[in-house]
Amino acid sequence: MDILSKLRIVFWGLVLGLWGLFMYQYMNEDMSMLKKFKIGKNPLSSASSPAAVLKRNLQNPQLPPAQPAYPGVPQTPAPLPPQSSMNLVRPGSDIKDIPAAGMMPEHSEGERIAIPAGRAGGEERYPPAPGGFAMKVTRHFVVYEEGSEVSDELQETVEALHGNIMLDLVAFSPWSREKKVFIFFSQSQDTYRRITGRPAWSGGAASLSERKIYLYKSDEAFGILAHELTHIYFDSFFPASNPSPLWLSEGVATYIQSERGFSTPAWLSQNLALLQRGNGFKLGDMVRIENLQGADEDNVRLWYAQSYSVVRFLMNLKAGDAFYVFCKNLREGKPAAQSLYQAYGMPYNKLSSLEYAWRYDLKTGKISGINR
Repeated sequence: MDILSKLRIVFWGLVLGLWGLFMYQYMNEDMSMLKKFKIGKNPLSSASSPAAVLKRNLQNPQLPPAQPAYPGVPQTPAPLPPQSSMNLVRPGSDIKDIPAAGMMPEHSEGERIAIPAGRAGGEERYPPAPGGFAMKVTRHFVVYEEGSEVSDELQETVEALHGNIMLDLVAFSPWSREKKVFIFFSQSQDTYRRITGRPAWSGGAASLSERKIYLYKSDEAFGILAHELTHIYFDSFFPASNPSPLWLSEGVATYIQSERGFSTPAWLSQNLALLQRGNGFKLGDMVRIENLQGADEDNVRLWYAQSYSVVRFLMNLKAGDAFYVFCKNLREGKPAAQSLYQAYGMPYNKLSSLEYAWRYDLKTGKISGINR
């Protein structure tokens, strides 16, 4: 081997080494939180389940469980102060209720807006804690918990969830390194309703533009948190003038909730079975739906399941940044078919081609390699 060939090998070795060092430093801050992802008590849950459920799903992330996998134990709520001393949390005009059971509702275009720019020349001001709540600032959140202090379990749970979500969404929300999400966690539904003014059927609420999520201790709380955090992180990638398509927004949120938050909605597996048998919507029709109000509940759940399934297929279809490029093209206003082709290449030059490949993969798993 001549000296020129040796120099080329040394040169490219240095290039690859520097690239690897850069990627390690860039990803290390968020990915380091995964070290804290451990089996333990889930302070958001009002019920308990075996720790082995979580362990099994951490070992097999492509097989989401049929129920939330984070075990939890009942906790005694802290005594409530007199109602007159409690501060009403004012969530803003874009507050969205999440039902205590059933579907996660879509967010309107007015809610799916870009994260506002930071305050020039100073740090962001955090909302004050409501009466009877403690406040704790963590790396990525400001956590408000009813009681005398914010529990270590709650801090570790939300930070571990953030690290898990960033496995897929780190490129979509670079602002999360500097800006924080505000989580208000009540020990009871009564307190939740007092500080938010939400109706009795509400299991949680979120204000995407203000990066606020309101929850109370329940079996659905962790799933709601994972789903709504995804909306905040992913939808902020799109500008207010061109918000994320509804199918993509809800598909990504349901995917993260199931695959990274291990809180698979109970209705998902049944509807995936319907899709495997050939039911569902034409993709051209599915991507055009921007409002689910007034729709039949069964069709809404089937639409959610199909959005989730198509997103899962796209995320696993091609290694690298193909999914990011696809979303970036949509953000720039390019048609769905053009965005798809520029990200994934042939044969994905039209939605009908994607639909054929997705349905074939749904039955066989031979294209994306997803193990069901």
